[in-house]
Amino acid sequence: MPRVPLFVWLVVAGLAVCWIGLGSLMLPGARAGDFLNLYTGARLALEGNFADLHNVDVQLERERRILPGLPALLPFVRPPFYALLLAPLAMLPYGTAFICWITVQVLLLCGCMAWALKRFGPDALVFGMLYLPPPLGIASGQDCVEMLVLFILAYELTQRHKPFTAGAALAVMLFKFHLILLWPLALLVQRRWRMLGGFCAMAAGEIGLSLWLSGMRGTTTYVALLRNKSLDHLAPSPQLMISYQGMLANLDIQAPWAVYALIAAVVLIFLWVARTAPLWRLFALTALASLFIAPHVYAYDGTLLLLPIWLIIFTSVQPATRIAATLFSTPMPFGFALAGKPYAIVASASMLALLLLVASETIQERRTQTLHSS
Repeated sequence: MPRVPLFVWLVVAGLAVCWIGLGSLMLPGARAGDFLNLYTGARLALEGNFADLHNVDVQLERERRILPGLPALLPFVRPPFYALLLAPLAMLPYGTAFICWITVQVLLLCGCMAWALKRFGPDALVFGMLYLPPPLGIASGQDCVEMLVLFILAYELTQRHKPFTAGAALAVMLFKFHLILLWPLALLVQRRWRMLGGFCAMAAGEIGLSLWLSGMRGTTTYVALLRNKSLDHLAPSPQLMISYQGMLANLDIQAPWAVYALIAAVVLIFLWVARTAPLWRLFALTALASLFIAPHVYAYDGTLLLLPIWLIIFTSVQPATRIAATLFSTPMPFGFALAGKPYAIVASASMLALLLLVASETIQERRTQTLHSS
């Protein structure tokens, strides 16, 4: 581990105090909010009731056992294999489980910081602590830090020339499958066959396990839950999303053709650039593009973008790209959400700008190589 200057420790400590203060205000709401649905899924899995895991009536009944008077359902939307992993959590009383959950999230984030310190040096701690989504996710009772851990693990395994295991680590992230939509395409266009094989093998195992646990009835119920439009009231205003939804909502654009055109443009740029992108840029591009084209992406879902931020700041050779990543690592882009519409567009626009700047590096490298070869 590199030696960390005292000044860096003071900055880290100051930021930690700020996030702890913010978290202390949010944790009571998280205990009666986002964590409740995870605990409910764990409870149903511990009971072996996977067939009703995504039954809205059963979920609401279980949640009201824990919190009587709960006004509305907080649905558990993770797949069955993930509920099985969460099942040991339900062995604890609800309050104790919540404390353990938050503690584990904090320790996992500290582990990610330690990895970044070893990989990039002391400055990585400052950028990591500045980044709002991880503490926001922890204070919300969410499981976003696990996504970051798996993303770092996949990158590290790829660096260590263990592609099959790296692909499998990526596939474990399918418990929030909408956030990794472009990874199979990324591995395909780069012809990373062993990594793609690991991804497909793990994905097949997760799908098979989920089908076996839930059966046909449970699977049908899960699909119905994901398509249930009556649960849209649980989502915040679309302008608060950090994906294409937030960008278009802040611009008052609702036409379906505009949505499809924006998503198609991002995917085409991604596919064109990803073919020859080096590993660090592949991880950054795929993560940014996947989150931008996904529906229902909250600010805390941006936690897994901490790895791309580190990679860009410490690996990119373009000052503009490094500056954009540095600005994105601050609370500023996400803080504009407090100003409401249309200022909340800053988060999604910043993510798109960073994506385009990273993509432009590959384009410039291709032009340079073409000039040298000619």
